Amino acid sequence: MSPCHATAVSAADIGHAALNVAASRTLPALGEACHREIVRLIGSPTVGFYLLEGSRPNLCFARQAPAGFIREYRDEFNNTDPLLDYILDKREPVDGATLIGERAWQRCRNFQLLKRWGLSHCMAGPVFIEEKLAGLVYTANAGEVGRYRAAALDRMQMLCRAASLALTTMAETGRLGGPSGDPQAETAAPPPRDQVPSGASGLPSRLREVALLLCQGRSNKEIARDLGISSNTVKDHISKLCQRLGAHNRTEVVHRLLTR
Repeated sequence: MSPCHATAVSAADIGHAALNVAASRTLPALGEACHREIVRLIGSPTVGFYLLEGSRPNLCFARQAPAGFIREYRDEFNNTDPLLDYILDKREPVDGATLIGERAWQRCRNFQLLKRWGLSHCMAGPVFIEEKLAGLVYTANAGEVGRYRAAALDRMQMLCRAASLALTTMAETGRLGGPSGDPQAETAAPPPRDQVPSGASGLPSRLREVALLLCQGRSNKEIARDLGISSNTVKDHISKLCQRLGAHNRTEVVHRLLTR
């Protein structure tokens, strides 16, 4: 699979990938889930998960990223990264070639760093705690593979939304570092591929549809569009889910759906 031609996967596969990521309850588990699903949906093997201190990214997780590459990026590039600057401003996924153009990207210092370590194109997406930008997910592909296309960016956005749900739950429950700082804290098991989350199994059909889309990280407007209903109706359904599940907000709704 190549990021040039993101493999054809079903809506159920994409939804299950989002649930896998959203179900993470520690940073190591979240990093592993992001890596696994980015490889599966986008075909991009090098993944890094960063949390922000102000505007400076701090690496929390990496897979298939050479140590030398990580060190060089940290020491020389993470204060002058055009992808980071874009996400801090626009708060949406982007890849280097799309951001500054294919030719300009190949002259960019970031591209030269990637090339030295056998990589060529990279993409990054934002991760939030509630509405606050809290981190980034980076991924890079091998030198012989072309630039990322629209389908890959769309899937990156979906996975980042799911990661935001997981990160928000960790923040609300004091588990960003795991209980007592233990990074190996137990994580919630994702639901089977062909089932809705276990917490939604007893819900009326419309509430169950809304619940599944919430677990995929969809916004109210996106849920309204997908189900052919108004945004106000979506809000009413979320309020009903809060009442049924004893939750105070949509983040708690997702947490209860994934862990019941």
